[in-house]
Amino acid sequence: MGTSHSSSRTSKDSNGQYSGTSNSKYASRNNSVSTLDRHPQNSNASSSSPTTSNNSSSLHKALSRRRSSNRTAESGSSHASSGHNNALLQYQHESQPLPSTQEEGEGDFKWLHGRRYHNTGSLYMLPNDSQEVDRLHTQHYIFKAAIEKNIHVPIPENGRVIDFGCGPATWAMDMATEMSTINFVGVDISPIYPTAIFPRNCNFYNEDFVEGVSQPDGVFDVVFQRNVTCGFTFENWQKAMKEAFRVLKPGGYYECVESDITVENAGPQTNVVFEHLRMSMAARSVDPSIVRSLDRLMAAAGFKDIQVKEYMIPVGDWGGKVGQLWKQNMFAILDTVRPHLAKAARISESQVQEIVNAMHQETVAFKSHQIIYVTYGRKPL
Repeated sequence: MGTSHSSSRTSKDSNGQYSGTSNSKYASRNNSVSTLDRHPQNSNASSSSPTTSNNSSSLHKALSRRRSSNRTAESGSSHASSGHNNALLQYQHESQPLPSTQEEGEGDFKWLHGRRYHNTGSLYMLPNDSQEVDRLHTQHYIFKAAIEKNIHVPIPENGRVIDFGCGPATWAMDMATEMSTINFVGVDISPIYPTAIFPRNCNFYNEDFVEGVSQPDGVFDVVFQRNVTCGFTFENWQKAMKEAFRVLKPGGYYECVESDITVENAGPQTNVVFEHLRMSMAARSVDPSIVRSLDRLMAAAGFKDIQVKEYMIPVGDWGGKVGQLWKQNMFAILDTVRPHLAKAARISESQVQEIVNAMHQETVAFKSHQIIYVTYGRKPL
């Protein structure tokens, strides 16, 4: 089995060196950011253990339930999801019907290489069809198994949570079934969230949170945001944080979960592919490395008590079930963005595919992995 964990880093000593020990090269960082510089402090967070058979079993069961009961617009099957408590609401997931031709959804969607995309000014480069919705469902459960939780910040009883960029709302609905007394709101530029059947403590809105949501000031206890890196410029990040600050109650929390798309311990072909991906993103003024500095952006936006945690997710069979599924997820994304990679590298799509094919063996030989950055802070009282 591979490992999927975070570990604690102790504070710096007088010589500027980190004291104590760490269970991993990659550590959870608890940072005080009253200034824009990082000042690591002692962390009380316990180190997560390596991925265990129990985690893999739980992940397998979650995915099996989703696959056996998921109702998508193309398959027409039903989806039921239950929380850890049998008394919690069970629901079926019914996505909005997807148009079968370009003419049917011409005002809302656009098509490229047989895939359906947002027909908006968004820089987000991934599609929004049923195939992508299914990938996002699976990705949610990978995150949950690898990080061993859905959220890091506290949610008060009878609190309110808004999910910026909710997508198909897998996270929001999973949380809603586990926390039936909490009200969840999801917003997204693309209406791929459920419109018919969902937990009674959920509501969804077709809105661009970068440009501002319809919610009033100071009404939420938590703002959650995940996986928007590939569509965000520096200015987008600033606007999102300003909007999160606006809708939060004093003392409320803002949590971001992101990857900088870097593959650690990567082989030569993997490095080539991801360099082309970064070039493609740079052409749209998107810089994924910003996610390593979200604590500084949060501080500049007015947030306090900011912390950063880093989680290693293995890529490939060496990482057990989580590694297998994360590799599958990564290659599904690369298949989708192949036209962008070809354009950035000025080569054919078939040449890109040859390089991507070579990556499969590299994930085994090099034991590749990626880092997930979880950054959260609190709006002052």
